[in-house]
Amino acid sequence: MRTVDDFAEIRRLHANKHSIRAIAARLGVGRDTVRKAIASPEPVPYTLAKPRPAPTFGAFRTIVDDILVADRTAPPKQRHTASQIFRRLVAEHHYTGGYDQVRRYLKQHRLDRRETFIPLDHPPGHRAEADFGHIHVDFPDGRRLVPVLVVTWSYSNCPFALALPTERTEAVLHGLVEAFTFFGGVPRELWWDNPKTVAVHIFKGRERTPHPRYAALASHTGLR
Repeated sequence: MRTVDDFAEIRRLHANKHSIRAIAARLGVGRDTVRKAIASPEPVPYTLAKPRPAPTFGAFRTIVDDILVADRTAPPKQRHTASQIFRRLVAEHHYTGGYDQVRRYLKQHRLDRRETFIPLDHPPGHRAEADFGHIHVDFPDGRRLVPVLVVTWSYSNCPFALALPTERTEAVLHGLVEAFTFFGGVPRELWWDNPKTVAVHIFKGRERTPHPRYAALASHTGLR
């Protein structure tokens, strides 16, 4: 899988007037990959449009759901594990599929039912939130829509705003340094609304793969 640095190198070579064919030969990649890198600021991770079907297990989902519903009112020690449900499916319903299909279904079921708690009271200096807004600015050559980085403390709602030329990673990093300088400190946590310039890959829950340059700034400042 191509990384952010791979795409950056392709764009650098293209900016230096190298042809698509020359870049592909030099880096050992396909020409379609070069075209995608030139057209997109970040590599786009492959994701499934919908979960892969499990035809063998599909007919048994209703049975598993009934077992799980009954487990909700059973004592904790009497509730079924994935292996126990698998054995019941085989013995009582002649299930011929694999154990992993049952295990994955139960894991997803528990994730879907997991309660989420979002604290509304934040200690001082603990958390800030960042996002981009947009304003219209009149320039000599006409009106343009300009991105504005807004960083706000969750405890006090004290804001910082800075107009930037783009929303790219380098602009984000510059804006954060200016915000931390303005505030005279760095929050322990900084929450974003998942921009691709900050989080390259977004998984379920709070799992993210941060952009390498953003991760370097977070490591340097102790930011999470």
